[in-house]
Amino acid sequence: MGNRKQAIALGFAFFAILCVPFSFAKNEEKKGRGELQMIRVIPGDTLHEIARLYLKDPSRWPELLKYNVLTSGDPNLIHPGDRLLVPVEEIKESMRAAHLIEKTNRVEYRARGENVFRDAVLNQKIFFEDAIRTFANSYAKILFPTKEITKISPNALAIIRPREFKQEVNLIKGEIYATKTKILTNSAVIEPKENSLFKAKVGDDKTTEVEVYDGKIDVTGAGKKIELSKGFGSKIELGKIPMSPSKVKLPDIKEMVKLKGDLTLPASFQMNAIDIKKMGTFQPGEIKLSEDAKKEKKRKRKEIGKVEISLDEYFSQIILSGKPADIEKKVKKLVDGRYFYRFKYRTGKGKSRYSEVRSFEINRQKNSLNVVVLYPPDGVAVYDEFVEVKGSVSKNIAKLYIDSTDTEIAEDGTFSQLIYLPMGPHEIEIIASDRIGNRRILTRKVVRKARKKGFFHRLFGG
Repeated sequence: MGNRKQAIALGFAFFAILCVPFSFAKNEEKKGRGELQMIRVIPGDTLHEIARLYLKDPSRWPELLKYNVLTSGDPNLIHPGDRLLVPVEEIKESMRAAHLIEKTNRVEYRARGENVFRDAVLNQKIFFEDAIRTFANSYAKILFPTKEITKISPNALAIIRPREFKQEVNLIKGEIYATKTKILTNSAVIEPKENSLFKAKVGDDKTTEVEVYDGKIDVTGAGKKIELSKGFGSKIELGKIPMSPSKVKLPDIKEMVKLKGDLTLPASFQMNAIDIKKMGTFQPGEIKLSEDAKKEKKRKRKEIGKVEISLDEYFSQIILSGKPADIEKKVKKLVDGRYFYRFKYRTGKGKSRYSEVRSFEINRQKNSLNVVVLYPPDGVAVYDEFVEVKGSVSKNIAKLYIDSTDTEIAEDGTFSQLIYLPMGPHEIEIIASDRIGNRRILTRKVVRKARKKGFFHRLFGG
């Protein structure tokens, strides 16, 4: 039973959180509800460049204007800090997201266009030009859309760039292990070839060190390219050409097996899902975050500092953050789609503490489909071959089917329909729908039994 959610596609919208004014998109109907991805505008971005990078074609920038409210039609007049919500279905496949599939101890991420690092969450999405930072005794593994894995070692900083075919990582400092991923540093460009396995390391002086454990790679520095094969390495100082290849110590068999295993996706791999409390589907004005915050405060006996709303359950795409009453007003302007939220408790200095993750869906075409079945009650036993199903429905219901029979609805909303019952248990299906396709399905279990024969029946038969 319950409403079947109307498929809604999602449009573009500008979001500027806190200091930047909001600008939201109009709703667009499409087949199937898509997810949203947030693109943060950084210095130098234009709508031409964003369309080229994410939509494959810079000439598609008018599509962004079609779904967004801009004060001017000039594609050069967007500002750093603005946030674009782009339907995932519009974005080229490989630009959608990488994932953080493994981490130990403290690992942080920084979203594109932001200055603040946040705690990384296992399995969260890593988008184009998001940064990953590891600390002592910690590492991170990144799974790209092409299923290749890159391992970031302790005390490293890397910017992740999913590409259409060849993935890229900009290694700022620290050490990284890779097979097919192109590594960029301040002093070198490392391009792997087939069956390669290598390590790249960037020191405090920006010098890049490369070691090849399998296959071959090309290394370029200051316009000079050299090839490194298995068992060889090189150093590339900032602004200088690569040093001549020199032999390096290869890992022993046991280490090599482990290293290759670290960079190989197991056939049985699955993302671990977060437990999410689903709050339901609402009209924008029906979402009461302030009431929910009061209940959470009473239940947990903790003060609520703020509420965060994100496009994903890992909160790597936070679009709204603030006091529940304030955010409740802004939620009314969100485009139709699914959102996630959590409460942040007020605590002293130290690690932030959050409530469980909740989700809600906004659907402006949602209506309440009320169906009352007066007869038969669920589980009733009957002896006749026909049963009369009686009840009433709300005014917004346009069609009613009982066991696939088109049932007439009276002007006052009542209905009555005779349904044939085969011998034994039977489940009567009642389907009510409105004019835009929302449905509600109810069932009534009925058992038809044979009548017990009386004295004369037993005596004379019949």
